[in-house]
Order: sequence, then structure tokens, then C-alpha cells
Amino acid sequence: MEDKRKIIMDVDTGSDDAIALVMSMLDEHFDLLGICSVNGNIEVKLTTDNSLRVVECCDKQEEVKVYKGCDIPMVSTLMPWTPQSTGIRSEGMKDSPMPNPRREGTRAGDKEVHPEHLPLPAPVIREADKSAVVWLIETLLASEGKEITLIPVGPLTNIAVAMRADPRIIPKIKEIVIMGGGHLVNNTSPASEFNVWVDPEAMEVLLHSGCKITMVPLDATHAAYITVGESKRIRAIGTKPAVLIADLIEQRTVGYAQFDAEMNEKQGAPLHDALAVCAVLYPEVLKNVLHCNCHVDISRGYAYGQTIIDRRERVHPEPLNCYFALDADRELFYNWMVEVLEKDKARRGL
Repeated sequence: MEDKRKIIMDVDTGSDDAIALVMSMLDEHFDLLGICSVNGNIEVKLTTDNSLRVVECCDKQEEVKVYKGCDIPMVSTLMPWTPQSTGIRSEGMKDSPMPNPRREGTRAGDKEVHPEHLPLPAPVIREADKSAVVWLIETLLASEGKEITLIPVGPLTNIAVAMRADPRIIPKIKEIVIMGGGHLVNNTSPASEFNVWVDPEAMEVLLHSGCKITMVPLDATHAAYITVGESKRIRAIGTKPAVLIADLIEQRTVGYAQFDAEMNEKQGAPLHDALAVCAVLYPEVLKNVLHCNCHVDISRGYAYGQTIIDRRERVHPEPLNCYFALDADRELFYNWMVEVLEKDKARRGL
């Protein structure tokens, strides 16, 4: 087999993160160096716990370690007028009337989409002693350079903090494939996608880094939705990872039906994060990809957390800093998932 693609997963596990982790561990074309957890869908102690559960579900506990990462965003927790995705407030913010969309359940279906604990046994293994940021820096500095791809599918806090702590890691990174952002499709607000909204300053740090960045936004992930009917083929594979994925697709479909009219009609749900994993091996799964200038609104207004694409035709355009996908090949994505899970079943001799 050709050399495996060395990757690091950075996750806020989460149901779709769990599916992404399964695929990153089971696809034989990947060399998964480690998993970093971060605050996001739920608090970091729970994203860490869920990541450990998925590692055990895939029987990779002897091969893959989980490193606990940042528990609050870089900047937003310092701002008393800003909703905190973590629910953590400083002493001066005790009486703040600002709502917290995730913690206060203002959107129907959130708990169904991202329960605190995945439907898996409590893990026996524990996270590594080393923090995610320290491990990221050490691992990248020890690499030969441009051989490791980062796949962050949650808020970008860990990677941004690592870049600020030791910029020498930046030229070592082969590529960063991010599940985050949105152009015509958003979720946390009319202008913003959740992963970017939680820590927009972190996203802006990455966009200024000079790294090759591919963004897999909601525009693409919603185009690659998977239906409950399609999940039946995955369930029929019968392995623990396949059954977990089928369970999570059905769970996400129930959650999305409560707030997304399109997904309710299609009886399906996007598996956002797994599409980013697929795109590392098969870039062609992303369609209508713009090579563009993109930045994030960090101004604390109504567009807070918006990923802003400059599509103007200029004589002297702004520097191109990312590849931004507006569509996806749903069939390729689904077939890849099925193929990987079936190969895993064969390797297990089932």
C-alpha cells in the first residue's frame, strides 16, 4: 500500500465527530497519530470522555491516544457581553442576562443531535497526561515537515493556541482541513456556523497563518446528508463501529427533524465532520470549491462568527488564503463510508 496519510484529529465529540473518528481510525489509508479534544458541542471533559468511548468501540485503545485540550475559547470568555458556548462565566459576569444558545436549549433537537454521552459503554482507558496543545507542538516540531494533516472538526482553539505558543509548527503542517463555516447555509445564527462561532478569533488565527486550508462548510455538508434508509445498509454490516454510526444517523435525523425543514422532508441528516475526513483522501468529494480570501467577523455584532468570502473581481484581489467548498458529492461520500466499514468487517474476520 502507498504511504499512509498522517493525520491528527481535533474534535468536540459530539455525534458527527464520533462518526468522523470512526472513519479516521478504520480507513487503512490513514495513520492517525492522535486525537485532541476541545470544548464545543459539549464541555471538554465530556468531549474527551466520548472520544475515549469511540476509540474503544473501534478496538484502537492500544494504538490511539486522546489528549485533552482547551476548555474555553481564546477570547470570548473575556467579554461580558458575549454568549459563552461553554456556560463558563467570570465573577463579573454572574448576573449577565446574555443567553447561552447551547446550554439553555433554545433550539429544539440540540440534545438529540449531541447528547452528553454517546450510546457506548463508559471508557476503561483514560486520556493521556500531556495536554493537547503541548502534544500538538511537540509532535509537529518532531516531524520532518509538511507530512502531517490536521483535521479540526470542532472549534479551532487548540490549534490556534499552539500556533501562538510556538509559530515554528506552522511550516510543518501539510494542510488543515476544517469542518466549519458557512456561506449560504448557517446554523448557530443567521450568519454563523457553530464551530467558528464558538471561537472566531481562533479561526481567524488559522486564516492568517499561511497554511494551506480547506474549509468544509455547511454548504457542502448539508449537500452530503445521509438518510435513515441509507443507514440501514450500514447497520447491516453488523460491526460495533457500523452499528454506532447507524444509531447516530438515526439519532441525528430525529434531532434535525425538529428544526430543519429540509432534513425533516428528506428523513436524513448531515454528518458534517466525516465529510472533512473523506475530503483529505478524496478531494473530489468537494464540489464547487472556491480558492478565495476568507475572514471571520469578530466584531461582536449580529454577524459575529460569520465566515466572509470575498468574491469580488478585483484588479488587485485580496490574498487567497483558503479553499472553500460550496457543494459535495453525496454518493461518493456514502459509498466511501460503506466501503471502509465493510473492509473493517473483513479484517475482523466477521
